[in-house]
Amino acid sequence: LQYVRGSDPVLKLLDDSGNIAEELSILKWNTDSVEEFLSEKLERV
Repeated sequence: LQYVRGSDPVLKLLDDSGNIAEELSILKWNTDSVEEFLSEKLERV
């Protein structure tokens, strides 16, 4: 998680090597949408 003052919110998904695999603008997403998306995309450890 990184905060950059004045920038739009962006979600960066990394691959197993730590490289950016996908970058999504979440400017108009609400909290429920973010939680739902992450629960579908992330693996449970």
